[in-house]
Amino acid sequence: MTLFDEAETKVENLVGDLNIPLGVEGALLDIIDELRDEYAPTVKMTDAQYKILVLARNNAVNRVDKVGLLEFMSAYSLLNLEIDHLSLMQAWLHPKTIKIVDE
Repeated sequence: MTLFDEAETKVENLVGDLNIPLGVEGALLDIIDELRDEYAPTVKMTDAQYKILVLARNNAVNRVDKVGLLEFMSAYSLLNLEIDHLSLMQAWLHPKTIKIVDE
């Protein structure tokens, strides 16, 4: 569960507890969704792609040098995803944003 999921749950609970009008709830949930799309977009990949990413991430996690960057770039080229490298870096940093899909 991401922080954005937790925020949505908290808003939904507050709406019930505080009798906040539904229009306000919808507006707050829309804001959370916009923030999620901007700062933690869902990255869709197959299980095989996910395993490549995890392997590269585990190999690079203790490296903060050029070799670590090369691990990331190697994973990006092997994954063959239809996303840009910045979205992949978000998934690299926040694996909870990854959604495993069928091929």
